[in-house]
Amino acid sequence: MRSGIDHLMINANDYEKAVRFYGWLMPKLGYPHSLTFDQPSPMTGYHCDSGSLWVVSSDPPHRDDTFDKGRVGLREIAFRAESRRQIDELTSGISSHGGRILDAPREYDYRPGYYSVFFTDPDGLKLEVVHYTE
Repeated sequence: MRSGIDHLMINANDYEKAVRFYGWLMPKLGYPHSLTFDQPSPMTGYHCDSGSLWVVSSDPPHRDDTFDKGRVGLREIAFRAESRRQIDELTSGISSHGGRILDAPREYDYRPGYYSVFFTDPDGLKLEVVHYTE
């Protein structure tokens, strides 16, 4: 049996803003392909051979809700980087594409050589890009 997560789906309050942000971010993280469906509600997926991330327009009754990492459910999504340099280069464009830096790139003591940046997407969903030596 093959392990791993096949896909993640996130709801976005401002679908167009989220699609612009993830359309910039995901190819830089190794998800070069995208696909959009309009029904039953708008959704755009960014994929590679090992999986995908989908942005879906949130339902109208929930469009004023905000993300809180302390609630039950998703806390954060962490993506692996190929190098520290990739993280540094990516960090320089996060804010100009609608995200917000939470913690600038630095080394953490989670494991040897753990280097990451923490940031949010336009809806405040917490994201991380990390590189470490194994």
